[in-house]
Amino acid sequence: MNSCEEESIGRQIYICGQAMRKYADQKLKKHDLTVEQLHILKQLSPADGRTQSQLCELVGKSPANMTRILDRLEKKRRIGRRNNPDDRRSTLVLLTGEGEALLAEVELLFGGLTPEVVAGVTPEERRTALKVLKKILHNVSNR
Repeated sequence: MNSCEEESIGRQIYICGQAMRKYADQKLKKHDLTVEQLHILKQLSPADGRTQSQLCELVGKSPANMTRILDRLEKKRRIGRRNNPDDRRSTLVLLTGEGEALLAEVELLFGGLTPEVVAGVTPEERRTALKVLKKILHNVSNR
């Protein structure tokens, strides 16, 4: 494969990623939620908290970015923080009842959008695309 073809694949992945992000942001806007915030909410539960460092590792955000996102979610009453009984130096982040209800609503919304997003793509094409994207991710993650 020549470099033009590789650049074209990379560019298409980038363009598709940006378009998917914009699409998701538009759908989430009416819920006053961003894609970043949604990824974090999906890692939480009302009963079991996670530390900020665990969340950083799970969603690939820096501690400074994570603090900013968590502050916004807390201000919107979607998460709560409490002292970590296992480590006095850290706090646990938990999903509030309001955050749990919002997450359930948004997950229903996105579950119904999948057919819209892959309209006109055959199941075989989806399997092939997924396989190729996983290989590319593996290649760039192990460099």
